[in-house]
Amino acid sequence: AFVSTVGFGLLPPWVRSFRQRYPQVALELIEATGDVQLAALARGDIDAGLLLHAPGAAPAGLARLVVAHEPLLLALPEQHPLARAQPASAPVDAAAVWDEPVVIFPRPILPSLYDAIVERYRAAGRVPQVAQEAIQMQTIVNLVSAELGIAWVPQSVRQFQRPGVVYRAAPAPAPTCETSLVWRADACPPVLQRWVAHVQAAQAGAE
Repeated sequence: AFVSTVGFGLLPPWVRSFRQRYPQVALELIEATGDVQLAALARGDIDAGLLLHAPGAAPAGLARLVVAHEPLLLALPEQHPLARAQPASAPVDAAAVWDEPVVIFPRPILPSLYDAIVERYRAAGRVPQVAQEAIQMQTIVNLVSAELGIAWVPQSVRQFQRPGVVYRAAPAPAPTCETSLVWRADACPPVLQRWVAHVQAAQAGAE
């Protein structure tokens, strides 16, 4: 299983090269949020999951391989003053961020990253003004394009180019997130071992 952000860059080449190397293996890919993945792993319904979490907050009791570490960016409506007030490469003005309405994922599906975002507001003496919750990152970005608010999204989401949305660097220090491949150490059949080794080799080749 995988979270949607992995589909923007990491997952497609891994799947393509794995199928070329092991044509006799049938991959079944399921898009699912982290909470759904963990429950499915516990039941034995899936062999492995690719999920997001805050650094150092990977689920306990599972074998894992960190496959990505990236900062969060701000997704902004194209006509929003924060999107137009500075060069595209510059972080947005921190003082102007904290009182903006926010589109965010529900805490139960990604508690560690939700808490990291909330903590960034608390450090500035603010509480996020949640305008709308949505589960998938694509939906969050679509709601930003509808001008419901701004959103904190992983850098990989920048590849999802939605008309009416621009991505800008968040005020420093920006929260970061990790993506981990996780599996049950007590349930790792040979085909899963091949997948883990394949992803590990692909990561080593990319460094």
